[in-house]
Amino acid sequence: MKLLNKIQDFSILKFQPIKETWRKLTDRNQTLIIIFLVCSIFIGVGYSYIDYEYYYYGIIPIVLLLLLLYYYRLDKIIYLIAILTPLSINVHVGETTSMSIPSEPLLMLFTLAFSLKFLIDYNYDKKILIHPISLAIFFYLAWMLITSLTSTHPLVSFKFFASKLFYIIPFYIALIPLFTNFKKIKTMFLSYAIPLALIVVYVSVSFALKGFEFDYSFYIMQPFYNDHTAYGAILAMFLTLTSFFLLSKNIKKRQRIVYLVLFLIFMTGLILSYSRAAWMSIIPAIGIYIILKFKIKLKPIIFIAVGCILIFFTFQTPILQLLEKNNQDSSGNIAEHISSISNISTDASNVERLNRWACVFRMYDEKPFFGWGPGTYQFEYAGYQKSYQLSTISTNAGNLGNAHSEYFGPLAESGILGMLSMIIIVITVIYTGIKVYKRAEDPNQGRLAIFLTMSLVTYYTHGLLNNFLDTDKLSIPFWFLTASIVALDIYSKKKSQRL
Repeated sequence: MKLLNKIQDFSILKFQPIKETWRKLTDRNQTLIIIFLVCSIFIGVGYSYIDYEYYYYGIIPIVLLLLLLYYYRLDKIIYLIAILTPLSINVHVGETTSMSIPSEPLLMLFTLAFSLKFLIDYNYDKKILIHPISLAIFFYLAWMLITSLTSTHPLVSFKFFASKLFYIIPFYIALIPLFTNFKKIKTMFLSYAIPLALIVVYVSVSFALKGFEFDYSFYIMQPFYNDHTAYGAILAMFLTLTSFFLLSKNIKKRQRIVYLVLFLIFMTGLILSYSRAAWMSIIPAIGIYIILKFKIKLKPIIFIAVGCILIFFTFQTPILQLLEKNNQDSSGNIAEHISSISNISTDASNVERLNRWACVFRMYDEKPFFGWGPGTYQFEYAGYQKSYQLSTISTNAGNLGNAHSEYFGPLAESGILGMLSMIIIVITVIYTGIKVYKRAEDPNQGRLAIFLTMSLVTYYTHGLLNNFLDTDKLSIPFWFLTASIVALDIYSKKKSQRL
């Protein structure tokens, strides 16, 4: 009996490797056979489709590849979206609806995939969810949802609310855990910056071929950016952040050359954008740097700011009369163009902006708490225009878009709490950025925090005069920069990393 057992054990030991090898070969052959059959079917069917000139069939492998990436590597998808966003083009998908292709469909799929993964795994750092900036954003979204329920155009408002989620979930909620490795902040920056630089080169060359004619400056950046103000806003943000990498001591010589080239391209693009708001937005960013660099106390700055406000309201009549005497319109001459900033009597852009703001306050007076509903301003403001405030570019139909302010727009659409929710985000982000700068043990991380804050300040300032956070072009960098500050605040306490 013992002999039989030994023989059996020997046979098992001897033939087990052979069986295992055979099983692996069989499994591999099955996989190869399946792949061969699928490819054969695809080629066979594809031949028929191409023969009948149905060329859209060719996108199926791309779709399958994207699905595989969405399932296995969401982090790679988010870089892909950042790369494609500057290159995306607005396409009308209905009479009143347009979509940025391909970035917005990818954002929608990402939001769905990440949300499902979040609900199933729930493996997420709670420190992110309870961070002050996150709480400010949740209040902003919660109030937007509430005012969508009370909206005069519920469908419009819910679409507007959904679009915010498509930007905030991928480039804030999903991105922060990725930034536990601070080097990925630079990777994300370059993912957006390099395609943007290519567009700036293309636009600048096209502008040069037009002889730098001033009238072309307003739309030469189409179809990539809707107008020169949005184009200028993104360049101001990226010019500021590029300055950090250019001046960083940890950057190698070859990399510094890349950042120098990017800096010069963005500077050229910003100048040629002829966006006065973008030009002026650089000044507060530099002001923050000077205040922190030279450790200027906050109290005198507050006194000066309050003093300036009191002086304006005390002498507002003579100040406005003085501004009304300025008849310098927008011009291809940079000095004249800057001078036209204070022209509130004949400059069409300035007069129309004041008209939109006047409509905001009239709409607010009628619905001060809940507002008219997110995204509804453009459908309602026509009836609140006054003939004596109309500009040469006004329309009685009121079909020219939004309120031209990230702060006044929510005031009309979501009431006083809507505007406050945006202001709270701004204050919380600036406070956090300065806190990280002062607390950071690694000076390079502190400088990164303050340059991220400065980049956002260029948009916060620009947001007084325009609003672009309903577009992918500005929303993605806006929330990516905000996510970077939160990541530095949470994770720089634990580790010191080279950037």
